[in-house]
Amino acid sequence: MNGNLEMRRPTTHTTALRTATWIGLFAALTACTLTTSDRNLVYVDSYHAIEAMNKPGNAFQSAKTSAFIDPRTRLVYAQEHVAGAINLPFEDMTLEAPGLLEKYDILVVYGSDYTDILASAASKRLLELGFTTVYTLEGGLKAWKKSGNEVQTGVPADAPELPDKPVI
Repeated sequence: MNGNLEMRRPTTHTTALRTATWIGLFAALTACTLTTSDRNLVYVDSYHAIEAMNKPGNAFQSAKTSAFIDPRTRLVYAQEHVAGAINLPFEDMTLEAPGLLEKYDILVVYGSDYTDILASAASKRLLELGFTTVYTLEGGLKAWKKSGNEVQTGVPADAPELPDKPVI
């Protein structure tokens, strides 16, 4: 080796700085992604859904606002749905839910029946979007009707307008 060139070892300060930079970069890349799994879901039957939605506030808080969310297509929703439910098709949820559902404290999501995975997927999506009190109705609309609860047909006059999707 040339006598003028000297191999320098990184100082403790330089090594610590590099390590902190890599840890910060890793944290930034992984912390921004919120993932959910079935363990995050809270399943309720129709009785407990109604009970949670009608729970009055106490002296220090107002009553909570709540809504049933139907993530099925508009056509399926119009055929039959929980009375007063908001139709928010799953494919529109990411864009529309933040503005449409921000005033609700409690959301109860339902699908068609016990084997419908759409309700679970929609509940996970709402959790990922930052909604904190999200329940999934066990058995969906089928269990709702079996318990003797009211259903409606058609689309409510006050239903929010969402853009129609082009048929491909």
